[in-house]
Amino acid sequence: MTPNEKMIYQREAIRQALATAGLATVLYNKDDIPKELPAAIVILRDETGKNGTARRFTDTDLNWIVYLIVNAQGVSDPDAEIYRLKESFRASYLEKLGRDLPRVEYYTSRIDGARLVRVAMIELLRSGTGAGA
Repeated sequence: MTPNEKMIYQREAIRQALATAGLATVLYNKDDIPKELPAAIVILRDETGKNGTARRFTDTDLNWIVYLIVNAQGVSDPDAEIYRLKESFRASYLEKLGRDLPRVEYYTSRIDGARLVRVAMIELLRSGTGAGA
C-alpha cells in the first residue's frame, strides 16, 4: 500500500465509523463551518516515520484529529449529547480499526460567531503505540 493509499484508507475508515455513529456531515477542512449539527471535522495532524533504515523510513504513522460538534444552544444537557455521540463513534471505530480512543478533550465554543456548540476533540491513536499496539 502506498503512503497516499494508506492515508485515504484510514480517512475513509474514520468517515465510515462516523457515518455509523449517525453523523451525516463530515468535513475535512478545520476552517469549514458546519451548517447542520451534529457534525464532525477530520484532519490529518502529523506523520511520524517508522522502520528507519540508514537512509530513509520505510513507513509512517499518521495521527488524526476528529472534532465532534453538537448544538449547545437552548439544549438542557449538551454534555450528554456529545458523550453519547462520542461513545457511538468509539464503538464503531473500535470495530472497524481495532483501536480505542486514547484521549478526548471536551470544550464549549461558538461557530458562526453566535451558535453555542459543545465539541469533543479526539486524538486518534497512532499505529504501533498504546492500546492499539
